[in-house]
Amino acid sequence: MAEITAAKVKELRERTGSGMMDCKKALAETNGDMEKAIDYLREKGLAKAAKKAERTAADGRIFHIVSDDGKLGVMIELNSETDFVAKTDEFNGLGNKIVTHLAAKSFDDVPSLLASAHESGGTVNDLVTAIIAKLGENIVLKRFARYDASNGRAFCYIHSNYKVGALLELDAEDKSALTKDEFAELGHEICMQIAAAAPAYLVPDDVPEDVLEREKAVYRQQLIDEGKPEKKIEFIIPGKLRKYYETVCLLEQEYIRDTDKKVKDVIAEAGKKLGTKITVRRFERFAIGE
Repeated sequence: MAEITAAKVKELRERTGSGMMDCKKALAETNGDMEKAIDYLREKGLAKAAKKAERTAADGRIFHIVSDDGKLGVMIELNSETDFVAKTDEFNGLGNKIVTHLAAKSFDDVPSLLASAHESGGTVNDLVTAIIAKLGENIVLKRFARYDASNGRAFCYIHSNYKVGALLELDAEDKSALTKDEFAELGHEICMQIAAAAPAYLVPDDVPEDVLEREKAVYRQQLIDEGKPEKKIEFIIPGKLRKYYETVCLLEQEYIRDTDKKVKDVIAEAGKKLGTKITVRRFERFAIGE
């Protein structure tokens, strides 16, 4: 039997787009013959994945895991070409495998996650490639967020259509508050706020200077077009920026359940009830297609 070298497996993988384990098996079945191995993969439907990978994956679902103690939160966006495929058991099984794998170990980026060895054999990318071949659509792991909330508590909310998700880390000075029902309710409410209102930043100080300058330039030109006197324009812009902050900064946003309050007011009220200061450490929002 011909020797199945790593170089041959790599070549076959590059030529077909098939998974590593599938390439090794194909070469073994064909006694190392490259062209026969390609035909073998084509016959099994596995070589189709390479061409499918060129197609746009603009649909899909958000998957998540939060540990029972709330110390770990994970969220991924897995894309497909159509909603039909996103609803299949195979696609959802893949999403659950990836999010569970990510919960067990931290990765720096998507490529390193995809290249990591999965307990079922092969890599995470091999799992994706196999499902691409089976379902006939391109599937892409677009992004992920993983919060190790060892000093606080992680929360996640996924909208009912699985197209929008929010991951949040909350902290409290009095750690006993982390296990209280009121704290859990607050975390859920803020996650829903993030999913619904799509904040980009936590507080005004987080908005990059170049973004602010671009906003100011837009407001300035609008005011000029409206015929506002030059001397008044610079006094009007700060008010417009405050409105901008109320749109893009989570703590400055109107609370979706009571627009007379800001999110920071709701957090302060919850903290008062629990007798501790509550802090939003970080958040992430994923929406399919964005």
